[in-house]
Amino acid sequence: MDSLECALKQYWGFTSLRPLQREAAAAVCEGRDVVVILPTGGGKSLTFQLPAVYANKLVVVVSPLLALLRDQAENAQNNGIDTMVWCGDTSEAVKANIERDLACATPEDMPFHLLYTTPESIRSDRVKVMLQELHNNKALLCFAIDEAHCVSEWGHDFRPAYLQLGSLKAAFPDVPTIAVTATTTENVRRGIIESLSLQNPAIMIGSFNRPEIEYRVFRKELCGDGRRDAVLEASCRSLMALVSLLAARPAESGVVYARLRTTCDWLADKLVEAGVDAEAYHAGKDPGRRATVQRAWSEGSTRVVVATVAFGMGIDKADVRWVAHWDPPSSLEGFYQESGRRLLLRYFGERREGGCDGVGGESLCDVCQDGQVSVKRDVV
Repeated sequence: MDSLECALKQYWGFTSLRPLQREAAAAVCEGRDVVVILPTGGGKSLTFQLPAVYANKLVVVVSPLLALLRDQAENAQNNGIDTMVWCGDTSEAVKANIERDLACATPEDMPFHLLYTTPESIRSDRVKVMLQELHNNKALLCFAIDEAHCVSEWGHDFRPAYLQLGSLKAAFPDVPTIAVTATTTENVRRGIIESLSLQNPAIMIGSFNRPEIEYRVFRKELCGDGRRDAVLEASCRSLMALVSLLAARPAESGVVYARLRTTCDWLADKLVEAGVDAEAYHAGKDPGRRATVQRAWSEGSTRVVVATVAFGMGIDKADVRWVAHWDPPSSLEGFYQESGRRLLLRYFGERREGGCDGVGGESLCDVCQDGQVSVKRDVV
């Protein structure tokens, strides 16, 4: 059995890799830059975690969200991979221990194999010093940019630190970077390569056919002329339809996505009133509350989370059987990613004009909520 497979068996208990996982892991070990595009649930994390334990070196993982970062670090630790986290709320004592351990790390003596951090934290002087020491000791294997589509989608707006990740290549030109994402458009792919300054990267694109996912469309009641009473009446009908669907699946957990924080709060409250164990999750909640909701949902004590798109990125929960969209997603890429977060998607969208049969065309969606907001997107 090949050494990669030996490490796979030791840490994950599997004897074989999925298509493209092995190629991506091998390319990293050979020192190549890599772009991995696999569907949600396709095992992207393994493409950079496996090389870390195989080569006995450190992989620095840059992740967009603290909740996602902690969840993946915990999962890696549960698999027996020594893992640490360095972010804004990491205690000074823990940071000092990380600095001490990595100062003398070598491929013969690695204190841990994964260091999860954020785009902002990796720019700090303390982290830069650690990275240079690791590089000098030949103990730095690669940089892994998780959910790499955020580089182009978020970097130009509220996360400018993403656009500065390309400086890693300037500082460490011989250290490979692996960028992983489930977003497939050519523009996003090109933006990732340019922003991260990747050099002749190996591009691995998996199949995005998901025959195990059943897509269903339920037409939401139209909101008439947009008057408040008409909006409320239509919302109540849609709510009743959602409650009926959840009642038919009493033992299954899932996620309901909504575009607005206020919608998340309202819908979660209404589901609770209807007897559904539900919680809201969005950036307006304090970090402690968000962590509590995510933990309760992951452990099964909360059945349904009503959330904005921030929730669920990189989630690893085996018993999720449905995903619902209360509002239309902002893009087809987002729709694909969110719907692929487990087995069943039900879309509570507005009535569409054309494109309902899945054949190419243009879809115009009028979302009635305290007025008319038009969401127009191309269907390819």
